[in-house]
Parts: sequence; structure tokens; C-alpha cells
Amino acid sequence: MSANAGQPSAAALAWVPGVRSGLAPLRIEKLLGGSVNDSWRVDTERGRFVLRVDGPPWRRPGVEREREHILHEAAARAGLAPRIVLQAPDAGVRVCEYLDGRSWTAADFVQPLQLRRLGDQLAHLHALPVPLEVEPFDPGACARAYLSQLGDEPAADPNTRAQVASVDAAALRVAAGTRGLAIVHGDLAHGNLLDGERLWLLDFEYAQVADPLYDIACVLAYYPEARVQIASLLSAANLNGADLAERLAAAESVYATLSELWHAVRADEPSR
Repeated sequence: MSANAGQPSAAALAWVPGVRSGLAPLRIEKLLGGSVNDSWRVDTERGRFVLRVDGPPWRRPGVEREREHILHEAAARAGLAPRIVLQAPDAGVRVCEYLDGRSWTAADFVQPLQLRRLGDQLAHLHALPVPLEVEPFDPGACARAYLSQLGDEPAADPNTRAQVASVDAAALRVAAGTRGLAIVHGDLAHGNLLDGERLWLLDFEYAQVADPLYDIACVLAYYPEARVQIASLLSAANLNGADLAERLAAAESVYATLSELWHAVRADEPSR
């Protein structure tokens, strides 16, 4: 479903409760942030909602809507994410409850208290039961899938192939000594953190069943300035171990390489 820059299409809007019963929205407001989809706040007589309309496939390499839905639902049931009202993947539409709050900024990632709050929420997320129907994250398979999307020339490039091999090796290092798999958010950019009555986690498109260290690696990849507070973040997230530093460095390597390949597939510049 396509939409213009300012408004969702009528077909997409019709999925929002209240609009579907023929009532006009009380408010429609484009929400900023994100480079994968388009989202609007839509208020009706039935409540306040966030309508998300899928962006074109090239914007979202690696996204699997079924996996996203299962993992988001698990987080929402635990009070860590907004409640999903409905999802219509064939229509490219999802509706969630709208929550009041302030989106984080990069400045939050250098505040010890904020990082402890984030660590607390990640500890809760990582402690949730892992849905058995979701396959564990395979970084090497993900890298090879991105490589295949780049076409024959990049796939034959020795440097690119070496990148993929490095992902396999680093992933094995992360797995060595792991305490087990967990639901990880996978995309902890500041726009995906909402500070309201609690700290909410938004946008589970890149959530996985994986080692919890990948969430910490994500934070450090996006916000290297957070490294000065890494001990507080790890402690709050209940992550420890004698080989933690080595395994975290390996997770950072995996995340950095996959991020580079993801941007290459999209043919854009890395941003956060």
C-alpha cells in the first residue's frame, strides 16, 4: 500500500480501529524517524494508535514479519513494548497502541542512569521464554543472504567474501561460553526507545533469538561514546563472565560487518 509523504493511503488507514467502522480520524500525524517504514499517529473515537505501512522491500533487507510479530508480542505481553492491535502482512500494515513519551536522543547513551535503565529493560527482555517456533540467529547465513542480494560482482570480490568468513568466525567466538539464547531487540537506535511511564522498546523488525551480547554490541556500534559506561550497562543487563570482553568484541565485529552489508544492499550511507 502506497502513501504520499503526508498521509497514509485510504486503504491503509481503513485498518485502524474506528476508521474501519466508517468514522473519520480525529487526528493524523506523521511520525518522524526510521528509514524502513512510514508511520503515523492516528486518533479515533476508539483510541490512539500507530499505523505502520511497510516501505518498499529494498528498504528492509533481512526483515521477516512473522518473526518480528512473535518476538514483539512476547515483549508486549511482558510490558516492554506497545501492544499490537492488528497485523496484516499481506496488506503491508500493522497497528499498535500509541504510547506517550519522549524518544531518546544520542545524549541519553552517555548518561549512566539512562544506560542502567536500558540495561534493566534488556535484562527483562533477555529473561523472557524463547519462542520455540523462531529459529536461532545465524549471523553467517544472514551475511551470505546479504551477499547474494548484492549481485555477482560483489559476491566474487575476495574482500567481501573474507568479510562473510569473518562473521562465521566471530559468531563462533560469541557462542563459546554463552549462557544461552534469548530474545534480543537487535536495533537499539535512539528512535526505538521511548521514555514514558517506563522505558519502552519499539520496532522489533530486527529482533532475533540470539546471545544477549548482540544487544550490547548494537548499542556500542551505534553509540561508541557509551563505551565509557559499558560496565554499568553490562551489570544492569545481568551480563557477566570471565571471557565477556572477548565475546563482546566478537559480537561487535559481527554487528559491524552485518551493518555494513545491510547498508550496501540498500546502497546508502550508514546512519543512526
